[in-house]
Amino acid sequence: AVVSTQSTGGYDLSVDMLKIAIFFTACCFAISFAEDKEVTILIPPYNTNEGAITVTALADDATLHHAMKRAQDEKKMTFKGKQESIGFYVTSIDGVEADATAHEYWQILGGGNMKPLQLGVSDYVPKNNEAVLFRLMTWDDDSDDHADEEGDDCEKNPHRCLNGSVAVDTSFWLLISTILATLT
Repeated sequence: AVVSTQSTGGYDLSVDMLKIAIFFTACCFAISFAEDKEVTILIPPYNTNEGAITVTALADDATLHHAMKRAQDEKKMTFKGKQESIGFYVTSIDGVEADATAHEYWQILGGGNMKPLQLGVSDYVPKNNEAVLFRLMTWDDDSDDHADEEGDDCEKNPHRCLNGSVAVDTSFWLLISTILATLT
């Protein structure tokens, strides 16, 4: 039996169709492995849209510091800090300075359970679609049972919110509504 291919004047369609199929397969394969991560950074004020900053198109291995730099480059937030021997130390977020003489620092909460992170911004690699929250804390306070004190009331002073519930609840719903709006 003789197998013939359709050809027109030396032009072989089957070879071109094979090349196109390989090209499309390679494109689909490349897209499926594309490094594209989205991270939401939650900063005071937590009860407004201004506090939820979404950074997209991050590399899969991007640290929280990379996400913050991208957000700052996109004029979504500002932050300052200093490079220490253990990593980058955040000292100011959107003009709110952590006062070292008052023992203040920016605590980072993240992960699926929104717990305090054990790594700093230069070492922590958030997962895709993760929300990370910053809140101003004092290092003399070992517990979260001071939420009723004047300076720690989340409604009156969201920069010093110690219980985190208002921030997480509001931000969670903001994140859900943003995702739903994106999908429609």
